[in-house]
Amino acid sequence: MDWDADNADLLRDDATATGYVFTRAGEGHPHRGRKRRGADDPGFAEHPAIVRGLALFAGANTGGAAAQTLFSRPNLSVSYAWFKSGFPLPLHSHDQDCYYLVIAGSMQVGSETLGKGDGVFIPGGAPYTVKPDVAGVEFLEIRTSPDYDTHYRGKTDAYWDRIAVIRQDGKARWAEESQPYRLIPIPGAEPMG
Repeated sequence: MDWDADNADLLRDDATATGYVFTRAGEGHPHRGRKRRGADDPGFAEHPAIVRGLALFAGANTGGAAAQTLFSRPNLSVSYAWFKSGFPLPLHSHDQDCYYLVIAGSMQVGSETLGKGDGVFIPGGAPYTVKPDVAGVEFLEIRTSPDYDTHYRGKTDAYWDRIAVIRQDGKARWAEESQPYRLIPIPGAEPMG
């Protein structure tokens, strides 16, 4: 007996009645940065090296990473990210927990290398960075809130200068790289050739 075939109508009706929300790969929207908590408070001041570094980071449009928010509700956020080979994600933390699940390629988090099917839970407040390996990495980012703070940790000009050099050096290489798995279509990220 094939339970799914025999109960297809029941399953279809239940999905509609229970408020299921279906998502489609091509319907994601650009991943948006979150506003720093407390940034509106008088006296709030970001470290000068971070301000300078983020300006360098944003100004060097190198195409080394792409992200799409796939699903967002008050208690759940799911995003897809693709970091190309060696893309330097600055050291940072968030005020919300996060779980990364690698779906293609690999990346290093701390001293651990994560490959397809591996994941890492990063508690809120814990500083981290990820380093994609030679094939790059595609992963899902799952949070219990779509609203989270990002706190960058690199507080020297030398740190941000190294990131800027890595980004500039990777620009030509990244223009030729394709998504390893191509799970989620990202505008401008079509395979080369």
